[in-house]
Amino acid sequence: MPEAFAQVLVWCGYVYVAAGLLLLPWWHARGLARLDAAAGHGGWGFRVLITPGLVGLWPVLLLSARRGTGHPKVETNAHRAAATEHAPLP
Repeated sequence: MPEAFAQVLVWCGYVYVAAGLLLLPWWHARGLARLDAAAGHGGWGFRVLITPGLVGLWPVLLLSARRGTGHPKVETNAHRAAATEHAPLP
């Protein structure tokens, strides 16, 4: 029984990686631009470096790309609010 369970886990891993590899051409053609506009214009060296991450993290990235606009989110915190205030210089 444990061997059969291990075989099922290995096959699930194969299916997961195969799905990531099937999505890889879409990531390089259009998906990167949906995540980040600057990444969409990256060269082939950059794309080769991020390929393992695209294959491994495809479910999370697919959700982000689905609702992505091509611009990263702007963090809102106290530091950013203080930096954008136009206070007169002393």
